[in-house]
Amino acid sequence: MDGVLEATLKIDHTTTTGELGQVGRFIIGQIHDKDDEPIRLYYRKLPNREKGTVYFAHENTLEGSDKFFELVGGMTGESDDGIALGEVFSYRIEVVGNTMTVTVMRDGKPDAVQVVDMSKSGYDQGGRYMYFKAGVYNQNNSGDPEDYVQATFYKIKTSHSQYKAK
Repeated sequence: MDGVLEATLKIDHTTTTGELGQVGRFIIGQIHDKDDEPIRLYYRKLPNREKGTVYFAHENTLEGSDKFFELVGGMTGESDDGIALGEVFSYRIEVVGNTMTVTVMRDGKPDAVQVVDMSKSGYDQGGRYMYFKAGVYNQNNSGDPEDYVQATFYKIKTSHSQYKAK
């Protein structure tokens, strides 16, 4: 099945404590199956930066590895070309056959687009049950217990169509 997940949101709060590799980082959207994730879309904002970044990981089930792709502001969280807390933006994850296209849209900025060929990732094998997830999934388990992440979603829309092989 082909499908599209579209979301419009703003980030309200990110974690500010914890290990450097975890602070300010959380998932805002993904495709999940029983054990693997074709995509985990991350937002990350470091405490000393005004803006956060958006990037994603694509998991290759055949190799057991993740490949990361930068969309807005890089992956390190040290770019000034990012998305600030309270700034409304949208993302779109579209899968057609073995092609996944991820787009981040912001007012007044060009869209950030990344296309991933998933033909050698193992997701086209039979029996894989996949579904979209949109939300706030904190990835920082090393911070203070009262530290948190928060986002406001204004729109979440999914659609699916049957893929027909030629």
